[in-house]
Amino acid sequence: MSTHTPSDMSPAQAAQVANVSRWTIMRAIKSQGLQSFRDNKNQWRIKFDDLNAWLSAHHAHSAHTEQEVIPAHLVHSPDSTPKDTLELVRVKAELEAEKTLRATIEADRDQWRDLAQKLAIPQKRKRWFW
Repeated sequence: MSTHTPSDMSPAQAAQVANVSRWTIMRAIKSQGLQSFRDNKNQWRIKFDDLNAWLSAHHAHSAHTEQEVIPAHLVHSPDSTPKDTLELVRVKAELEAEKTLRATIEADRDQWRDLAQKLAIPQKRKRWFW
């Protein structure tokens, strides 16, 4: 069973939250600009706070080259902000991680169930005649 918390994201989930490519996230990890760690399955995991810190530094660094684009449906809605959108994407990423974890656990359960059923079937004993 995995030891990561729901706030830990894979590079793909972090890329979705940050609205960048997975390769951008991986380059940031390799250059140690984005703090991350490997879980017990040797997969990269990124904490949400670390991603936010990297995004703050990344956007401050690239602010002169890129302009923030806010979708039209958010411009006309005073109740919805880009921060709310970021939170929604983060929650969706957490939900996807939980679905993946559940599928892994269910597959493991099914494998153990099949093994238990095979062991429960009585085996014919071979008689040795001398």
